[in-house]
Amino acid sequence: MTIIDARSLDDGARLRADVCIVGAGAAGVTLALELESAARRVLLVESGGFEPDEAVQSLYDLESVGYPPRPNYMSRARYFGGSCNLWAGRCMPLQEIDLAGRAWVPNSAWPLSSSEIRRYYPRAAAILGLPAVANFDAPTHGARLTEHERALVGDVNLVPTVSLWAPKPKRFARGERRRLARVRGVQLLLHASVTSVDLDDDGDEVRSLTAKTLTGRALRLEARTFVLAAGGLETPRLLLASRDRQSPGIGNRFDLVGRYFMEHPRTVFGAVRMAPGRRLGLLRGWPLRDGKVQLGIGLSPDTQAREGLLNHYLTFEEAFSSYAEHHYQAAIEVGKVLLRRGHAGSRFELGKARRAPTVPDFIYLLSPKEILPHRLWRLVTLARHRLLSSRKERRYILVYFCEQPPLPESRVYLSRNTDCLGLNRLVLDWRIPDSVHQSLYRLQELVREALERHELGTLEPGIGVPHYTDASHHMGTTRMSESPRTGVVDRDCRVFGVRNLYVAGSAVFPSAGHANPTLTIVALSLRLAEHLRSAR
Repeated sequence: MTIIDARSLDDGARLRADVCIVGAGAAGVTLALELESAARRVLLVESGGFEPDEAVQSLYDLESVGYPPRPNYMSRARYFGGSCNLWAGRCMPLQEIDLAGRAWVPNSAWPLSSSEIRRYYPRAAAILGLPAVANFDAPTHGARLTEHERALVGDVNLVPTVSLWAPKPKRFARGERRRLARVRGVQLLLHASVTSVDLDDDGDEVRSLTAKTLTGRALRLEARTFVLAAGGLETPRLLLASRDRQSPGIGNRFDLVGRYFMEHPRTVFGAVRMAPGRRLGLLRGWPLRDGKVQLGIGLSPDTQAREGLLNHYLTFEEAFSSYAEHHYQAAIEVGKVLLRRGHAGSRFELGKARRAPTVPDFIYLLSPKEILPHRLWRLVTLARHRLLSSRKERRYILVYFCEQPPLPESRVYLSRNTDCLGLNRLVLDWRIPDSVHQSLYRLQELVREALERHELGTLEPGIGVPHYTDASHHMGTTRMSESPRTGVVDRDCRVFGVRNLYVAGSAVFPSAGHANPTLTIVALSLRLAEHLRSAR
């Protein structure tokens, strides 16, 4: 791999390749490695460098006018490795019901079948360092379930969900950088922010990209094929801002670019008191030899269809007293700074550690299974399971992981304000409809009924309307479809109406279920690489 610092190039310099990929996160790096192995000359373009930088990160600043995301939280990372530099590593596959068209969830159908995506999951799991994909099947863990868990997740209206973690979260900035260093066909261009996609005179083929540096240089990037892998916010921003040949923005003939923005709303809502003698193992998280697993409790497909519900699930997490919450919050914020999780500046800016939201916003992201080194957490978990008294009542909070239906009015669009490179900033109008709340309430009620039916414990319901946090999952803004009237990219992730322009990443998701998107992002990147390798 050749590394080029764009700041060292002359103003107006040109770079050429067979394939130009914008964004060096999970999607972009996976694509680059796959295409280089097929003897393609790849130019991988990254706005930042190898370390976080405040000035570069500020290019992500946006205006929020809808449901507010977490304040002062770094949900995206603008340097090599992308947002996988921040994540805790939870992985889940999409379920068959997520991909099928559901009459009660308009605009939810994918143009791909479950089997078309699932055949890429084993390789995606290997890239992410996960246990074998068979571990995503709940029956695989049947022997590990306690009798009490078996009764709960086997209830007629409920199903178990499965989350997996690698022993360590995949950091593309480290492991894949070493892999890229060993290949010859990849040029990595750092500190170059793409500001426009430049079409030919007919407006149906990309001729080049314009990239700029914070030091004032402009570059021209030329290739036969271009892939935007800049995430669910920056990809539509770039398409909307490129208006020289297509005045509404590239791929935006039917006003769909930026629409159908989806997140995974998450909330701590209610609690469970497990009766003495009732033990949980997998529902609290369990160590595997080569990773971690946790079961959640979701709505069965039949229940979703019968009652018109969204595909939510919940997990049981440890409850904290208000005193413990206060000190846990401070410790977590210090830990995030020291570990560079959610932090773009100096790792020693600890004075900001007490300015974050309350602890429930972080429990689901930074629970012990996601903070402690795998070996230590494994020892602690096994010892705790053996030594913990089964005679005491145990209290757990309920953390909900919610599906957001695809809504055209939930969207991003361009602001009149611009960043220091002259690119319009984004306005985020995130909408969470009542159907999200109603499905949460129903899941809560069905879990309460199951706990009482099997004499496992009691559920203390949450009060009022849940307060959600975002999950840093930005999906749907260049959705995949069979037709340009209903989507931005086709089933091969090619932008409708532009022969050589593709999108990689969660922006292409037509619907999102409740699954963390990274596993599917990597799987779709492998599928796109296969398509591009076969294309002439």
